[in-house]
Amino acid sequence: MTLGTLSARPGLLVAGLALAASVSGLANGFVYDDVPIILQNPVVHNLESVGRTWTTPYWPAGLLYRPVTLQLFAAEWALGGGRPLVFHVVSIVLKVLAAVLLWRLARRLLPPLPALAAASLFAVHPVHAESVANVVGQAELLAAAFTLLIVERYLAWRQGGPLGPWRRAALALLTLLAILSKETGVVIPALLVAAELMLVAPAASWRKRAGVLAPVLTLQAVAVLVAILLRIIVLGPTPGAGPAMALQGLSAGERIAGMLAVVPQWVRLLLWPAHLEAEYGPPGVPVTEPFGLAHLLGLLMLGAVVFLLMRTWRRRPVAAFGIAWVGLALFPVSNILTTTGVILAERTLMLPSAGAMLALGGGFVLLFPWLTAARSPVRGAGYALLGGVILAGTLRSIERQPVWKDPDGFSRRLETDSPGSYRAHLVASRHYTWTGRDRDAERAGARAYALFKGDPQVFEEYGQTLRRQGRCAEAVPVLVEGLERFPDRTLVRSRLIECTLAVGDTAGALAVAGEGVRLGHTEFEGTVRRIESRTSNAAVK
Repeated sequence: MTLGTLSARPGLLVAGLALAASVSGLANGFVYDDVPIILQNPVVHNLESVGRTWTTPYWPAGLLYRPVTLQLFAAEWALGGGRPLVFHVVSIVLKVLAAVLLWRLARRLLPPLPALAAASLFAVHPVHAESVANVVGQAELLAAAFTLLIVERYLAWRQGGPLGPWRRAALALLTLLAILSKETGVVIPALLVAAELMLVAPAASWRKRAGVLAPVLTLQAVAVLVAILLRIIVLGPTPGAGPAMALQGLSAGERIAGMLAVVPQWVRLLLWPAHLEAEYGPPGVPVTEPFGLAHLLGLLMLGAVVFLLMRTWRRRPVAAFGIAWVGLALFPVSNILTTTGVILAERTLMLPSAGAMLALGGGFVLLFPWLTAARSPVRGAGYALLGGVILAGTLRSIERQPVWKDPDGFSRRLETDSPGSYRAHLVASRHYTWTGRDRDAERAGARAYALFKGDPQVFEEYGQTLRRQGRCAEAVPVLVEGLERFPDRTLVRSRLIECTLAVGDTAGALAVAGEGVRLGHTEFEGTVRRIESRTSNAAVK
């Protein structure tokens, strides 16, 4: 099949659905991570300093390396003079592009109706709302678009036999751009291997497969190594964004066991994303709890997925490829090989959802012949059901996009959408503090404190909120507990010293500062001297 034989009308329908599901976010501003990465980041405010985006971390704090995404932000800033509208238009265009690319890929693998169904579901998938509505989600959109293009082109070019050197080089360059947009692009070589084994030549000998794949994977490996080298040059040998606070201190085995509790959430969000949250974490997602029902359910689901993959490998290769795609795309964000900064985030499901919809399309192949041969009422009911699901996804996406309209509305929705996530209340408390709403900050901080004690930021935020209101007598027990749990957390210690002095306990403050010095935190040496000097002066008087 050539590119010219692909019908344009279904592609236009898919593009229209993606646009309809996303356009309600056009009025959004800069919210949450947009603020430090775009609004407060001088690197993206000057297009003339294009070289700086390639020598600067993605996060101003020195974490992650995504120069392609930063460069796009700089171009958008220059084009619109820093207005959010331009950024949101580009996000929507990227979402439409990804949906059309998914349609082109599905059309190569599936009959027209199942391909259209899979692409339409992808176009309106509500889990994409975060990637589109929040500007920093462009990293996810870019990586997904590059990945879909690479796999589609590989399959198209393989129809003519082994790939020539220029095509191999083009795929490698696209892979490099994908990785430099978002780290998850590193799975592309594995996806190409899966495509070759499951879709192109499932019955070919291993020698023949290796002969085709070897030159392709050689250049793919070069692309990955170049991306890693650039990252090391800019960031140093850092593994990533660092573990989410809830995962700090866990061994690899504990971390893997804990992430089993996330599996049911992955499955739910990919297949039935009725409820959405901008922050997931304990205790709502019990990754730090002992092995329980959520972990068992996750283990059973993993077993079922592996069984389904084995059953479909030969009989339904497209479904098997979609399942493998989901697993490969989730692996970099699974906190298994290396830790990430999140336990679960809807934006990280952009790329996995493409595989999930391909898997569903492979399953639809079984359904559509029966449906088209059924009597008119049954056929009409089946199409109506599919149309209803697509409509529901569109409406849910339309409703979800404005959650990122402004920081105040976002903070309120955080608390209502994620009542069981301590992170949601912690983030909301910080926003209320920044905007001078101490009572709201106290309420949200108290809720975070009540939900989870495994993050030192909970004690820092709640204790500081009480201190700002002149309620150090209440803040001291909170900060003492935080220091007992996290004795190396200097911010908890310094705030405890301030509050202990405020309530008149000079000896207690001196003891806390002295303990910090004994633990090797030399910044408290000056604090000890100041407290001792204050005590001496008081004694003389």
